[in-house]
Amino acid sequence: MPVLPVDRRALLTGTLAAAAALATGCSRTGATVAGSAPAPPAPPATPAPARSAPRATPSPAVRPASAAQVARRASVPVLCWHQLRDWRAGDSAYSRRLLICPPRRFRAQLDALGEAGFHTIGPDRYLEHLTTGAALPDRPVLLSFDDSQGSQITEGLPQLRHRDMTATFFCMTVVLDKAGWMSRRDLRRLDDAGMTVAAHTYDHHRADRYSGGDWALQLEQPRALLEKAVGHPVEHFAYPYGAWAQEDVPHLRAAGYRTAFQLGDQPLDRAAPLYTLRRTLVDSTWDGPQLLRALARPV
Repeated sequence: MPVLPVDRRALLTGTLAAAAALATGCSRTGATVAGSAPAPPAPPATPAPARSAPRATPSPAVRPASAAQVARRASVPVLCWHQLRDWRAGDSAYSRRLLICPPRRFRAQLDALGEAGFHTIGPDRYLEHLTTGAALPDRPVLLSFDDSQGSQITEGLPQLRHRDMTATFFCMTVVLDKAGWMSRRDLRRLDDAGMTVAAHTYDHHRADRYSGGDWALQLEQPRALLEKAVGHPVEHFAYPYGAWAQEDVPHLRAAGYRTAFQLGDQPLDRAAPLYTLRRTLVDSTWDGPQLLRALARPV
């Protein structure tokens, strides 16, 4: 499917100038993402009655699920955010809708999930459910963030912890330790807080165009760096732009990834469901009730 035009290059400035030509968004056909320096941290919001399910505990070996069984079980909503900051005068309408979520909207969305009885889970627990049929909590939801944005540390992490929620952070490694982005120390902070650190390539190069040395650069090297930062295996991956190709799957397996997430405009691939799990990019203009209505719509 064609990729929608994006204005991410206008937002990736300063420290990422050399990489901006490649790191140009996370969506295809209907959603695109962007990065920019984070806004200063805001004071905590009033707690919502949200609950976070614990990380999965490894279960005894069981008979592997078939691809058809995995596909039938892949019904947990997976939500995705990027920047968490207030809109600025130069932000386009498109960016304001899909790329930049103001903190007050983000907090309202989290509160709505908690008040509606959703329980956040991580990808390890989701994988256990997909492959073994292990039980999930009532109304499970997986929250995710892309691109190593600094605002995910200053705004996202405190708000998640304030509500006892967990989330997955798909990290692009080219920007680590640069101003306005996450540091390697931040990765450890996320892990220590019960969040999942996952991979999102080196520099956001589209996975459906890899060849030659791209596989090592975009899949293997980022995983090794992230594992060194957190001190344990990193097994989950998100495709830049949501774009993937059948040729990606064996390389992802060989690199040590157990799941890969696209975006919701493409159906889950019945032959490789674990590597085409779907996510929904959260509309930044949604308030809490609007987010809940979006979740209630059939996929």
